[in-house]
Amino acid sequence: MVDAGHEPSPWIPAPIRWGVLAVLTVLFVGIGFQQARLDAPAVDEGVDVSSGVAALVHRDLRMVPEHPALPKALAALPALLAGPVVPESEAWHEGEWFNWSDDFVAANEDAGSLDATFLWARLVVVAQGVAIAALLYALASRFFGPDGGLVAAAAWLTTPYFVGLGHFAMLDVPFTLAALALVLVTLRWLDRPTLARTAAVGAVLGLALATRHTGLVLAVWVVLVVVVKLRSRPFEALQGLVVVGLVSVLCLWAVYRGLSPSGPPPEVTARFEGLVATQTSSVAVGLVGAMPLPLEWQAGFASMDQAGTNRPASLAGQSWSGGRWWYFPVAAVLKLPAGLLAAVLAGWVVARRHPARLRLAGVVLAPALSLWFVVLVQPLNLGLRVVLPSVALALVGLGALVAPVRARLAPGPVEPATGARRLARPAVLGVVGLVMASQVAAMVTAAPHSLAWSPPPFRPAYRWVSDSNVDVGQALYEVRDWVVRHDRPFVAVGSTRGLTVGGGSRELVGADPADVQGWVAVGVTPLLDTWREQLSWVRAYCPVGTLGGGSVLVYRFRTVPDTAVGPMRPVEPCFGDEWSSRG
Repeated sequence: MVDAGHEPSPWIPAPIRWGVLAVLTVLFVGIGFQQARLDAPAVDEGVDVSSGVAALVHRDLRMVPEHPALPKALAALPALLAGPVVPESEAWHEGEWFNWSDDFVAANEDAGSLDATFLWARLVVVAQGVAIAALLYALASRFFGPDGGLVAAAAWLTTPYFVGLGHFAMLDVPFTLAALALVLVTLRWLDRPTLARTAAVGAVLGLALATRHTGLVLAVWVVLVVVVKLRSRPFEALQGLVVVGLVSVLCLWAVYRGLSPSGPPPEVTARFEGLVATQTSSVAVGLVGAMPLPLEWQAGFASMDQAGTNRPASLAGQSWSGGRWWYFPVAAVLKLPAGLLAAVLAGWVVARRHPARLRLAGVVLAPALSLWFVVLVQPLNLGLRVVLPSVALALVGLGALVAPVRARLAPGPVEPATGARRLARPAVLGVVGLVMASQVAAMVTAAPHSLAWSPPPFRPAYRWVSDSNVDVGQALYEVRDWVVRHDRPFVAVGSTRGLTVGGGSRELVGADPADVQGWVAVGVTPLLDTWREQLSWVRAYCPVGTLGGGSVLVYRFRTVPDTAVGPMRPVEPCFGDEWSSRG
């Protein structure tokens, strides 16, 4: 169904449309699988995968409170095929989820089951990435027809940053999927607000809440949609809100008690209740604590609120602690293809003239901007992935460009004698093909380091971005191989908890500068964020090479380096040179 019912039939023949989507899906899955095999566990994956496995094996959610349980359990389900070791260490009994993640990762690395465990978990996220493309197709098709759906889905499948995130078993992709699914079922409810469709909205909202705590933002949005839609029928509006609220809460409880039927044991219950009680200064924690929600979910919300402190961040040569309002828009410019950004902006400009523009604004833009705003006011500038649902919803606007292209190429009615449509259709296919080709070229050339890719002219990426925009510790295995080929190099790289570089490497942070000679490898995130003050002097030297597609920089010092404070932005590289020099 196309909203407003005014769109003409698609110009791109169905076999071509589905064939293009099939090819792009195969590429997305193939590249995602390749990187799922090669990349080391990302910094957040250790905690997420280990806690998900623990929930399934022990039917206990004591290790889950930092984030909701559903995406972890879904990723852990096939991971059980690898036969992971699930240690009952001291950290397990004390409910120390970070320390227990260390135990889990170390035990499985020793047992040789770590890589298989994470590969199986990551395949779930790759499948979720494909499902996001399907939802984008469905959403854009409702407003702009199948051709518009093709453009939106293809943009998701071929953008390197989305491909790079689309295999890590973290929360970003699952929550994006949940947000898009909620938007779609809400659109269906707006078409015909029956009781069954109201319950469906509540069920999907419950799954979104079980995926990420910021699902609360979507809950507020759903309430507003119901109130506005049924404002002339107060009783039906109240009935709809009751159904949505009841079903969503029941769905959330079903997820948590399905994974942990008995709830947390007494000692863990006391710990979780204490975590909620200590956040007395937080109005949000107080409100959540008053809601009839699982204790584990409430403790997770309190934990995230407690952890939401100012953290080091950097972008475009600027460094700070906390948040900046301009961070995410600028990060989008630095990480997404310029042509894609221009097309998205143009699409939404064109969409202002769409007959269903009010519905587009209320059901697509409103949740996207709401999620974006909530992240903006948080002091955690961890990378563009944090606003991935908003970015994905923005892609729906690409579909608006289809109609103007058709009108431009064939402005008048079809004349059988002149064959106007027959002449215009190849041109439309050519334009679409050119855009697709540029996206596919970026997608393919970015592999197998899609996350570290940045569009021109923002290269090398390490001079512009950091953290999950380029480096989440995914190059650790490549660094390990590099260490073996070099004589006791100094290293400062990020990694998931429980993993170390090893191989005779030496820690750069805290080392005596007089000893730092020869080879050095430094991750972009430690260099610009985590250890930016201690490694300031490194930024004054030019790297002679990179690892992990540019997520780790390689230096070589002939003599003892000058450890005077360096610039905020690392100097230009000297790739190919034998020695690093101070810029």
